[in-house]
Amino acid sequence: RDEPSSLREAAAMAASATSLGVEVFLVWFGPALTAFAEGRLEEPGAAESSPAALLDAARETGRLRHLACSAAAVSSHLGVDAVRARVDDVVGWPTVVGLMRAAEKAFVW
Repeated sequence: RDEPSSLREAAAMAASATSLGVEVFLVWFGPALTAFAEGRLEEPGAAESSPAALLDAARETGRLRHLACSAAAVSSHLGVDAVRARVDDVVGWPTVVGLMRAAEKAFVW
């Protein structure tokens, strides 16, 4: 979802986990992928607590990877190349399921 509160929660969880040394893979789908790829995660007046700022902080730890669902990237009005420019990789469901199976904990929004 591209709902601000959901994006903030996901970003806060990613920032918290990476600050504790946990490796995090965020897999972006649908409207949330579009919002991320278009750089629309800033919140007016939120500054350091905006989803964009939290994800930037998590990214600085070196423990956060952004992945895009391949089907969502293909169907996005942005196109696969624009999505690929914003994420670390574009992956299919077998990769996502494999990451979830290998993870100690997995959260889905």
